[in-house]
Amino acid sequence: MSLPEDFENNLFTSKKWLSVISKTYGIDFFVVANNDLSFLLPFCQINNYFSAMKSIPFSDYTLINYSEDFLKEALLLLKKTFPEYYIETTVINKKSPDIEGYSSIINGFLVQINIPAWKISSVWKDSYERNIRKALNYGIEIKVSNEKSSVEKFYAIHEQLRINKFNKLPQPKRFFNAIYSSFIDNDSGFFLEAWHKEKLLASWLILKHNETLYYKFGASDLRYLNMRPNDLLFRTLMQYGSENGFKTVDLGFSGASKSYEGLLRFKRKEGGEKLNFYHLEYFPAGFDKSRLEEKRRFLTKITREAITSGNLSEIRKISDIYYEKFA
Repeated sequence: MSLPEDFENNLFTSKKWLSVISKTYGIDFFVVANNDLSFLLPFCQINNYFSAMKSIPFSDYTLINYSEDFLKEALLLLKKTFPEYYIETTVINKKSPDIEGYSSIINGFLVQINIPAWKISSVWKDSYERNIRKALNYGIEIKVSNEKSSVEKFYAIHEQLRINKFNKLPQPKRFFNAIYSSFIDNDSGFFLEAWHKEKLLASWLILKHNETLYYKFGASDLRYLNMRPNDLLFRTLMQYGSENGFKTVDLGFSGASKSYEGLLRFKRKEGGEKLNFYHLEYFPAGFDKSRLEEKRRFLTKITREAITSGNLSEIRKISDIYYEKFA
């Protein structure tokens, strides 16, 4: 069996991305490989509540456009090497991976847009074009920024969105500082910002890897959504990709529940392909699944207590200490 075209199958298996996770959370990665190194797949060892092997936490997915044989051999080897460990990974595939001992469920979708196809397509919905005209009529300007100060501006909106809309902990600021150092400061990413006069309305964190632009994080000030900054950001991102030789825009993970339906519609406005996002798990013999629920309950409890406190300093402290346990 031959190694896939590139060990760095996508952004999330790249050395730069793995270094961000390692720097932020102190997680060390290794690769599962066969004797002749004809395949490699990054995993890390997690020991929160129970022994677990996880492939790239805090990432949208592990593999996309892979060989079925490649994934099967890698995961069977991992199970054979660590038979007492709970194993978890996520992959993008057209059908459910069938691997002995592993359960597989769809728990979300990935949307990608083929830029060359987008360039020649004229199938844009009238309502979308109206939203763009509305944003332009308001005088919204889009800026591409690689300045360090944009991390602070982005995080201020991102933090409030996570807390006030989703009732979730934001990742600690050091995570985004690490992304800046590894990617944006090395011309491998940028912030796409929507401004109205002196007010930042929305900011998207975009990362570059090979011929793909990754929309990794987006943050919007909820008070100004009626001005349609995100529609204009979306169109600008597509134009940027087209003008700079990129082939694909990866719009990231969206859940399968009804609450994500609006987000999926937004991501598919310009003809994006919806791909299945599979969550794979292996449970070793005698594994107590209640320990998984115990971990979820603990993380839910500390999140709820921090958010309901309304104390931003406390929320940041809890995030800084405990976010790594979401791995």
